[in-house]
Amino acid sequence: MSARKKPAVLTKHALLTRGGRILALIPTENALSDDGNASDVDDELLGAQVLHSDSSSPARSIASSLERLNILDSDGETSTDENVRLTPVFQEVYPNLSLEPDCSTIPTISDIPTLPATPATPATPAIPATLNPRKTRSKRPTVPVAKRSRRIKKFVLCYKWKRTAAFQHKAIMEDEPEIDSKTPTIPLDYFYKFFSPDVITDIVEQTNAYSVEKTGRSIELVEDELRDFLAIHIIMGVVSMPSYTDYWSLQYRFGLVADLMPIKRYQKIRRYLHFVDNSSDNSDRYHKIRPIVEKIRANCLAQEVETKFSIDEMMIPYKGTKAGKRRQYMKDKPNKWGFKNYIRAGVSGMIYDFILYGGEDTFRFHNFTEEELSLGFGAQVVITLCKSIKKIPAFVFCDNFFSCPELFYILRENYGIFGLGTIRKNRLRGADAVLRTEKEMKKKPRGAYDQAVCDKNRLVVVRWNDNKVVTLVSTYVGTEPVEKIKRYCKEAKQKVEVNCPQVVKEINKHMGGVDLADMLISLYRTPFKTRRWYVGIFAQLLDICINNAWLSYRNDCTKIKIKTMPLKAFRYEIYEGLKKNRRAVIDPPDIKKRPQKAIQPVPVESSRFDNVGHFMTMTSQANAKSGYVSLPEVNPGIVN
Repeated sequence: MSARKKPAVLTKHALLTRGGRILALIPTENALSDDGNASDVDDELLGAQVLHSDSSSPARSIASSLERLNILDSDGETSTDENVRLTPVFQEVYPNLSLEPDCSTIPTISDIPTLPATPATPATPAIPATLNPRKTRSKRPTVPVAKRSRRIKKFVLCYKWKRTAAFQHKAIMEDEPEIDSKTPTIPLDYFYKFFSPDVITDIVEQTNAYSVEKTGRSIELVEDELRDFLAIHIIMGVVSMPSYTDYWSLQYRFGLVADLMPIKRYQKIRRYLHFVDNSSDNSDRYHKIRPIVEKIRANCLAQEVETKFSIDEMMIPYKGTKAGKRRQYMKDKPNKWGFKNYIRAGVSGMIYDFILYGGEDTFRFHNFTEEELSLGFGAQVVITLCKSIKKIPAFVFCDNFFSCPELFYILRENYGIFGLGTIRKNRLRGADAVLRTEKEMKKKPRGAYDQAVCDKNRLVVVRWNDNKVVTLVSTYVGTEPVEKIKRYCKEAKQKVEVNCPQVVKEINKHMGGVDLADMLISLYRTPFKTRRWYVGIFAQLLDICINNAWLSYRNDCTKIKIKTMPLKAFRYEIYEGLKKNRRAVIDPPDIKKRPQKAIQPVPVESSRFDNVGHFMTMTSQANAKSGYVSLPEVNPGIVN
């Protein structure tokens, strides 16, 4: 066997040239292919002669002409006789090279002529030698980033508080002028002022559309049926039962409900009751009930007649889990779980404006100035509800959740609305440095008070000692004139007279409007338990409309000095009006029909098996002609 020539070994200098790097990629003759395992490759690199069987040896590479081509730099290496002729392509590139190249004059890579140049690209700037290019990150494409909202500068007033007994910026609260009222009409007309007929039309359309969406066919609801459905729920608020099915049951059947609509039809309307088109995409949290909310709110605003309002929150009861973050918890409320609804109500308890709490989505349809945005959530609620006030000047009363000096300053200067409310200690804006502390006030006798005035901003802060110390802020009234009121004293066990500043008298007189409205709703609350959270809000809106209608009716009756029916009777009148108003009564044709006997419930077990009085009725022989069968007399004491 002839000796095989060793392949040319690439030196370190040769590997640094272009030709050396090309030859390093070419496998040697009979070298193992890439299918070989790691041990085969290691053996080949080490120059070991490893024998492989024919059956298991991997395929070997064929001889390459490029391997025998010596294009390395001349570094003392001599060419072998295995160099072959250059191909025509290489002859065009290297025309001066002979077929038998002289090993002593092998050209270097720098001497090789270049190919025709392509269009030049702009040269990149040279990187300084001190910088390591491997550690330099590639420049990423710039991605447009949404501009961050500019931080709102907080609205700050400059206060100059001084302790004085006189407040020079009083506003006189004149009595509201009497409005010429007409003779009270029927209760249904008052109800339609707030729950207008167009609301009923919209509910009918959306309910039928919703049933088509769910089942493929309409339930064919008409407006008269929806009025009957509303009448049923109004009377359910007066006569309450544990379950709505009890009104149709044999044991507890209630004719005012069961005779008006069959239970199957009632359940179908209840199942598909809907208020909005589901095909419209809306990110509003109260999208399911928003159209009805806005229409009833507009109707309430249209009936506004007062100028003194209180602002507070009202809870709409709901303990389900389908409402998500809309449901809130307030431990100090009678209904601790439910939807939070901010209300602006008059002193009479009539609700004029409201806004549902939706977190960051609460003020979706309202705009504020930068000064108003910096005041916080509570102040924004007051400003939102005050923007809809029609008669200016007006007076607004709120508790310490909403109150701050900046809020009342903006209401007076920008909207012409005077404010009064209790205030927290951390919002006094330096007035606590002028006033006596609460600890000092507790040592004073009951009825003691202290006052700080800022004439620059027309604000007054009053601290009064009653059962506990209370602090109030106002823009229209201070301590003068001080009046005497009676309070019960535990030590003396009798009522005693104490000093009462005028600001305390004003807030006690006008602050309870929202609480009064909440109390009236809780008297005869419309029951509507369902998993769909927005139906509970609809039931609350229905109660608001009924109570506003009754308060408006009572106001008209008071002005013309006639007797007013109570709220319970007023709800029954609305029930009767919805059931019969504008409906033609058609006499049935004179056809003799067999009267249907009313279905009687099954007797209880204790009376069925007591063996007393459960025998057949005895008749005489004369009644046999009329269809009765004469039966023998049976001794009632003997049971066969």
